[in-house]
Amino acid sequence: MNIIDKEAAYSPFQMLAFCVGWMDLVLSWENEEQKGIQTTTLASEWKWNDLDWLYQSFYDKYNNYSLNELLNNFNQKTEDIIKLINDLHDEELFENGKRNWAKTAGKEFSVCKLIHLNTVANFKNFRSKIRKWKKNNNN
Repeated sequence: MNIIDKEAAYSPFQMLAFCVGWMDLVLSWENEEQKGIQTTTLASEWKWNDLDWLYQSFYDKYNNYSLNELLNNFNQKTEDIIKLINDLHDEELFENGKRNWAKTAGKEFSVCKLIHLNTVANFKNFRSKIRKWKKNNNN
């Protein structure tokens, strides 16, 4: 599962680590905000078109996990994201700028938009890559 396919550009393990890493960031941003820590997505420090270092940190963080451990972590983070969504009022979820972590580069986004970009969009993007990886690595 850690074989990187040239066409897919990632291994399934990396794709899973990427998704878990982003979910973990979203959950940590919300957790810090609930504790009263004024947080942002660090957009002032990050170059959003150059996040390879962040992705590598996800791969490094989960590198020693077994596939089952990573899948369990993925499933738990998914449940935590769903709980976060269910716990938010519509205003908090859908209106722009209701969380400090949903403000980036001088723009205010809805929590819903950032959750979508950092979870569902990744899952959808990797679905075709996983299929391609399976096709190219099916012995």
